Amino acid sequence: MHSPSPHPNQIRSACERCRRHKHRCSRPVGPSASCARCSRLGLTCQPGLQRRVGRPPRKDAVEVVLHSKHSNAVRSPEDVQFIQGLLDDSAAWDLDPFCMYTPEGLPFPMDAWPAVQELDPPEIEQKVILPSPQLFDTLCKLNGDFYRGWEFVTQLANSFRLGSFVCEDHNMKNGYENIQLVLKVAQEFLVVLKSLHRQLGTRTVSCQGRKPHTNKLVWALTADTVSESTSASSEGTTPTFGSATPQPPPVFDSPTMFLVISCYVQLIKHLEFVFKITFNSLSDPSQDLLESAPMAFADVPLVEPSTQLMLFSELIRHIMSQINLLIGFPSPWSSKSAWTGLMTCQRYKDMLNVELGAVEDGWTTRPNKLMELNRITKLMLDEFSMMGIY
Repeated sequence: MHSPSPHPNQIRSACERCRRHKHRCSRPVGPSASCARCSRLGLTCQPGLQRRVGRPPRKDAVEVVLHSKHSNAVRSPEDVQFIQGLLDDSAAWDLDPFCMYTPEGLPFPMDAWPAVQELDPPEIEQKVILPSPQLFDTLCKLNGDFYRGWEFVTQLANSFRLGSFVCEDHNMKNGYENIQLVLKVAQEFLVVLKSLHRQLGTRTVSCQGRKPHTNKLVWALTADTVSESTSASSEGTTPTFGSATPQPPPVFDSPTMFLVISCYVQLIKHLEFVFKITFNSLSDPSQDLLESAPMAFADVPLVEPSTQLMLFSELIRHIMSQINLLIGFPSPWSSKSAWTGLMTCQRYKDMLNVELGAVEDGWTTRPNKLMELNRITKLMLDEFSMMGIY
């Protein structure tokens, strides 16, 4: 019987010598053909061995490993000549298409390479600081919790009814548990942001004779860190001794800020969904109003459903107002608060704006629109309660 034709994957276009040294090679078809590199060096061009298709037997795999170990021990004179030819010829370097510079022209050390400099532009003069390991681990955990909560609501449409969202199970979970999760994680995120800002430095303020109070959770997260010097400037910059111009405020490293942006974006999108279906439920006369849930405040049961929704709305307003101020969004409190904002670097602000969109005056407007939707929803709840409808 005739021998079967080789599989297309078995045919090698590179010669054996170029293949061993992992260089690009296009050898013409034919037993006496020679690639350009071997022809220039005056070496015998050997066609590459055919590849084996499929998983090799265990015995053959062991033989290949042993053969490769022994074959590299002694080099033939032709191999030495081949390597020397590569070193002598600068055109033999295989550069990527986007590399506009030659390896010989690369500066030393590697930090000065053009591709590396593009990661951290030299015009950024802000001091970069690192959070404590405990703080960073907590932020990573929160990012996972935010993702679980947001992933649950992404499976539902914006036209989903509030009653179905809260009461019915979807993939072994219901909306009531989802809202519990977002309330819990949002409060923990607020504590982490305060801890980060304490380490970054705060503005010195006093209100009615009281100094800023730091709760035990913030102290626990920042116990092994050193806070930057505080600033009394309304711009949030830190003056240096012997210099008339204030220095830009410090910023956290990129991994920390990426996590902060990720958590914040998922929280905004999650709350947008919850308040949209709540507002649609209250605005649509065909939808039944929710019954009361098993809720309590300070171990005191909350009986009225409207009271429960009002408490949820006010909790979100209070938490998100602080988070927005800590992030750095413009606020009536911006010039009065100890929090000067974490987004002092334009690069991170641009990332946040790209994620949420709807940018006006340099900031995304989606957080403000969320707060406005919350305010309108709370007014409707108050009106329904006073009118005796809910």
